[in-house]
Amino acid sequence: MNCLLCPRACGADREKTLGFCGMPAQMRIGRACRHIWEEPPISGSRGSGTVFFSGCSLKCVYCQNYSLSRGDGVPVTPRELADIFRLLEDSGAHNIELITPSHFVTGILRAFDIYRPALPVVYNCGGYESLKTLELLRGVVDVWLPDHKYALSAPAKRYSAAPDYPERALAALLKMRELAPKDVFDKEGIMQKGMIVRHLVLPANAENTFAVLDSVAANLGKETFFSLMRQYYPAGEAKNFPEINRPLKPLEYKACLAHAEKLGMENVFIQEEGEDEARYTPVFDGTVTGAIYGVGE
Repeated sequence: MNCLLCPRACGADREKTLGFCGMPAQMRIGRACRHIWEEPPISGSRGSGTVFFSGCSLKCVYCQNYSLSRGDGVPVTPRELADIFRLLEDSGAHNIELITPSHFVTGILRAFDIYRPALPVVYNCGGYESLKTLELLRGVVDVWLPDHKYALSAPAKRYSAAPDYPERALAALLKMRELAPKDVFDKEGIMQKGMIVRHLVLPANAENTFAVLDSVAANLGKETFFSLMRQYYPAGEAKNFPEINRPLKPLEYKACLAHAEKLGMENVFIQEEGEDEARYTPVFDGTVTGAIYGVGE
């Protein structure tokens, strides 16, 4: 079957060759563990039962999980993935979180056919999604955790070779909101259904962040849960792009936060200074554990 799971629509027969995502048809994961450094309604006190999938359809030059997006990890079958879901559930995780899963949706659905945990399923993706693929996940995914990386075409083209990202992402976010129209939380404050939109602020790109905030406020509503992330550090190929080959300046983040406040955004998660991603990035060696990453492994 020729792959059309993401907007790249590369058409690769991934049983025989690699897709644009760099992956074959067989699923590949970099790590599975409980992860405590997501937004509070996702991580809670016991962590999110996280599966990091290898490969990516965006391949952002600054990817904070660069080795994972370029293929680090080990192959897994649907049966093995189902067993991982059970392990994470038994470990006490609040939910099952799938990170960068879009190019493996077919195998993931087979895994859920084998075992469906009695936990919310969180879909953590880059926002560059196919509407047909999202529709396949109706009734499977409970919580959507998409990035909205760009609302301007120029940085989308420069950093992710995806000039159509702004319109693709907006359409995907609207579809996700259709699939999960209400935000529902349990008594511990853990999201059971709904959506949180994420955006990583890039150095020297405040205009793009302003445009993302404008788009979310106008199209999804000011009540949308929005995570304004300052955890950027120059990873991957960022060294080849001088304007982003540095940490984010505090004033850049403050300007973006001020814009969110100006728009009247009501539910914004913020990060404190010094919360860069480097210390939180797992090692993607294929480890599968029910432990919290960095605690008791």
